Amino acid sequence: MVAAFSKAASELGYRSLDMERVARYAGIPLKRCQEYFATKEQGLVAAQDAFLERLWTEVIGAGDAAEDWPDGVRSAVHAVLAIFVEASPLARVFMVEATAASMAAAERQYAFLGRLADLLLRGRAAYPRAALLPPATERLLVGGVASVISEHLLAEEPAALPALEPQLVEVLLMPYLGLDEARRQALRPD
Repeated sequence: MVAAFSKAASELGYRSLDMERVARYAGIPLKRCQEYFATKEQGLVAAQDAFLERLWTEVIGAGDAAEDWPDGVRSAVHAVLAIFVEASPLARVFMVEATAASMAAAERQYAFLGRLADLLLRGRAAYPRAALLPPATERLLVGGVASVISEHLLAEEPAALPALEPQLVEVLLMPYLGLDEARRQALRPD
């Protein structure tokens, strides 16, 4: 069912999705579909949760495979951008359209961005100069990156996202490492 909601949402968008199409994709009668999800919003939120969980798994995996914190940030940004390019219609639905159409979807996205901000907090422990940063720094950094990515998804320009990777990494690392080292890390070859 969640896969059927995801497929329909990527084709039709958040607002235009209809339960009949979801039922058809799931291969079940409409009535049965409505037994699982009473409203299309419930189904879309479940599909959004699955999408965000996939993103989270990729971010954590990228960070765990990294040799140090800056490399983990770089790897995580790369993983997120790769998913957004690969699944751009779905990313647009869940990262842009959903937040405008559903309070529940917006809450999930903001919670997800908060989890990403919490990962950036590790930079404060690794780099003492970052201890004096304002408490909202990580939320501002992640929100800014999300805004830039969302702008490209909204303009239906996902192919432009990989070119932004060095810039996004530099911005995320700059408060912790300083401008020169952040730039060096962002431009470091894999």
